[in-house]
Amino acid sequence: MISKKTKGFTLLEMLISVAIITIGALGVFSAVAKFSQQAQQERENLVAAYLGQEGIEIVKNIRDTNWVETAASWKDGLTSCSSGCEADFNDASLTAWTTGNYFYIENSNPGTGLYRYITSPVSGDVVTPYKRKITITTVGADELDIIVDVYWVTYTMTVKENIYNWKSL
Repeated sequence: MISKKTKGFTLLEMLISVAIITIGALGVFSAVAKFSQQAQQERENLVAAYLGQEGIEIVKNIRDTNWVETAASWKDGLTSCSSGCEADFNDASLTAWTTGNYFYIENSNPGTGLYRYITSPVSGDVVTPYKRKITITTVGADELDIIVDVYWVTYTMTVKENIYNWKSL
């Protein structure tokens, strides 16, 4: 009896190998898509954290400016925000919160790329999904509680800090 050995793959072997390669490729594609989605979420969380911390720094800046002005109380302009306020990074005062304004990335001034409230955006200014609400409540004669909520899409990040009139302590 003569045995004939054939080289090659049967149709069943080809189908199984194509199925294995397809499942592997789909797994890699799914992992890349999930990683991309997670990276975007982390980026949004980082921006929200920075905007929240900036809100705290704005309040501290107003407090420090009040200290420099000898006639001003350290809390001037800060006690009217129990229902919420908003402010830009270069604002000297807080504005009452209504429905909240969206931040824009200011690109009309080349090279800045700053997050700002822009009432009349121009070409190049990009609207973002972020809103920031600063709430300040009086805890004691020398202490204020600051809560900054940053809203975007369906998420909220809250940053909280207490500031003090440490000049009187």
